[in-house]
Amino acid sequence: MATVSKETADEMVACNGRYKDDTPVVRIVQYTNAWGGEAYGLEYEGQLGKYAPSEYIIDPKVYWEAKA
Repeated sequence: MATVSKETADEMVACNGRYKDDTPVVRIVQYTNAWGGEAYGLEYEGQLGKYAPSEYIIDPKVYWEAKA
């Protein structure tokens, strides 16, 4: 799973889901990790829902989503 810092997530939002030469992101999910820290998970085309609630992904929320 691709998890990034808030700073990187915000940079990707500002660039409409693009980060350098990486594949475009279609959704960023904010969640609390198993150790109580804030995390941002990247979902790419065909991977939507991979940040579903679990013991490692607590209270996931959509932080940003690409417009169709």
